[in-house]
Amino acid sequence: MMRIFLLEDDAALGRGIVMALTGPEASVTCRSTLAQAREVLAEERFDLLILDINLPDGSGLDLLRQLRTEGSAAQRYSVVERLRQE
Repeated sequence: MMRIFLLEDDAALGRGIVMALTGPEASVTCRSTLAQAREVLAEERFDLLILDINLPDGSGLDLLRQLRTEGSAAQRYSVVERLRQE
């Protein structure tokens, strides 16, 4: 089973992505802040990371850089940027 980690601070969007990706061959863990993400990623390994760039406590790009520097076991990275209309 593929393990997916989603970092998304928009609750409705996060629920939609989780619903779309969850199935018999994939499970999704979702968190909404960098702090929460760091806690989970310190304990668990994932096959795919989907990271929001604009978060209340920083950027998913910063987390991606940190994980690459640390040599994280995650094999695939994906960065999702959400454009917000005001």
